[in-house]
Amino acid sequence: MLQQRSSGLLLHITSLPSAHGVGDLGAEAYRFADFLEDSGQTYWQILPLTPVDPGAGFSPYSSPSAFAGNILMINLEKLAEENLLSPDQLAIFNEQPVRDVTVTEAPGTSGDTATGVLAGPLVLAPSTLHAAWIKKRPLLVQAAETFLRDATPAQRSDYDRFCALQADWLDDYALFTALQESTGEPAWVRWPTELVRREPVALAQQTELLHEQIEILKVLQYFFTQQWNGLMAYCYAKKIHLMGDIPIYVQFNSADVWANPDLFKLDANFQPLFVAGAPPDYFSEYGQRWGNPIYDWAEHERTGFAWWMRRLRHQMSLYSLTRLDHFLGFAVYWEIPASEPTAKVGEWVKAPIEAFMHAMHRQFVQLPIIAEDLGAKAADIQPYLRHYGIPGMRVIQFGFGHDMPTSTYAVHNHAENFVVYSGTHDNNTTLGWFRESDELHRQRMNDYLGIEVTEENVVDQVCRLTMQSVARLAILPVQDVLNLDETNRMNTPGLGGRSWQWRLQSGQLTNEVAQKLLALTKMTGRV
Repeated sequence: MLQQRSSGLLLHITSLPSAHGVGDLGAEAYRFADFLEDSGQTYWQILPLTPVDPGAGFSPYSSPSAFAGNILMINLEKLAEENLLSPDQLAIFNEQPVRDVTVTEAPGTSGDTATGVLAGPLVLAPSTLHAAWIKKRPLLVQAAETFLRDATPAQRSDYDRFCALQADWLDDYALFTALQESTGEPAWVRWPTELVRREPVALAQQTELLHEQIEILKVLQYFFTQQWNGLMAYCYAKKIHLMGDIPIYVQFNSADVWANPDLFKLDANFQPLFVAGAPPDYFSEYGQRWGNPIYDWAEHERTGFAWWMRRLRHQMSLYSLTRLDHFLGFAVYWEIPASEPTAKVGEWVKAPIEAFMHAMHRQFVQLPIIAEDLGAKAADIQPYLRHYGIPGMRVIQFGFGHDMPTSTYAVHNHAENFVVYSGTHDNNTTLGWFRESDELHRQRMNDYLGIEVTEENVVDQVCRLTMQSVARLAILPVQDVLNLDETNRMNTPGLGGRSWQWRLQSGQLTNEVAQKLLALTKMTGRV
């Protein structure tokens, strides 16, 4: 349960300015923490930190691991400061050209989430994420090789301690990734049968054969953890809390499914029997076929939800507060036969939410989570959230529909134990949303606010409403703080590789912006 009135900003790490193609855990992250302090904010919300996959459009919500860190966020300058890279090696980054590349989706990646039809080969223009994927990873490998060769006894001891503490996921993830590279086959279901079935002798042989590659992969996770812990300590010293994000589902082509096939509804050949998604609605004729494998909830319950408890404990160690994406799926989920190309054919299936919540409560007496409880059938989970005191979400942009008097998103219907947003990473920016709103929406805004709402004042008005809400925590996307238009949105569901690319420009967050936000934060009692 949220204890006091506060506010924060939503900005993913990859959206920070950087000289190396993608935002990282370097100086700009620390500058953003300084901006949060200067503007009176106490929360920094980010998207999942887990690795990204080019075949899934670099979405942070479709990862080959539910535990590992995204190595593209490792800051190269910090590695150079530790003499793991040279200035000449850093210079190479800016010299290498990047051409278009075709990326083939592995079986089980999410494809086109708007229609549910697998997108097939993706031709990616040289985006920031693509450039980092191609150019940054070789430098990271070189730094890892240097570490393994030159580490001091103290450094080696610290690394060995990290590997031992994280072994329950790190060993499988490193072997999984090394096998992808050594076989040239990203899809684990196409590996030799003895590896698909994880026969102990075969795994031991490959672990020995791929020892050097596995060590490099583990060192990269060590680098990520070191840099994340450094940023986390800096933020906490400034009384800034980090809010993370856990997607409910995992990617089929992941170390998690390969290592734990019994926890998913798979057939005898380890292919998904069913996949996750959302049914057709007003916005999508075919629904959304996400493609993630469905959990075998009966098996999870039999084990006391052990895998989920490990996942939660690991992620909660990284943040003060954690958002659980698509929380509805713990109560009821849309199950689509894997043979169906869209989400039109499927059914609602119940999940054991009571047993799951009880297991969480036993493991974590105080549950530092918020629930993403947006969308259809959200009412199904409200009794559980109230019982355990778990905050839900309210989005101001959703509050101006025809049901405005009774809408739970309208400000007059908010309650204290919620997190209120002007918009989320999946929404248009507030300015872009206003531009695409119809006349009825605009008129309702005029009537509600008692003024004529225009492109010039809509962002200030929506941000003000967000901060004025009785909800104890208010979050503004940085794009709204900067009054940015629709070309600056983070994600447009269904666009695959064209999303997740937005970057903040160095110098945009000026002292003037900080002081304006600070004044609003003080006026609404959030500092």
